[in-house]
Amino acid sequence: MGAFIDIKKEIINKLSALPDFNKVYSFEKLNPAGFPAVFVTATGVDNEFFTNAENQRVYGYRVLILMQGGQGLVGDAPDNVMDTAEKAIQDLTDRAIDAIDSDYTLSGAVEVVFVEAAIGNFGYVEYEGGWARSAEIILKVHSIFTV
Repeated sequence: MGAFIDIKKEIINKLSALPDFNKVYSFEKLNPAGFPAVFVTATGVDNEFFTNAENQRVYGYRVLILMQGGQGLVGDAPDNVMDTAEKAIQDLTDRAIDAIDSDYTLSGAVEVVFVEAAIGNFGYVEYEGGWARSAEIILKVHSIFTV
């Protein structure tokens, strides 16, 4: 397999090891089997001359975390359902970032040098079942490719 797939596999393994996520997908599924759901997708690659025998590559990945915020989510009271989703998405984002930060070489996968500190944004996603609170984490994985 190529570096993109191997690195993505390691990210998915790291996140799948967390008991907090119902399912981690390697693609964006329209109707996930349950919540919280995580989707890991490739976003791009940068390739730059490093030495006469090596190139430095930066592989980009988007980690999208969804926490159901509508029907089916049990909160403290009916008007607190979105508050429950809000607190949950923040906690889940922390846990996901902690999992990546604690192993910044992704167990040495495919000549990974390091994973940059994650950048994240929060939002909302509409799906067939209603609304979900979302967190988007952008990962940049640095690698050295021997030419």
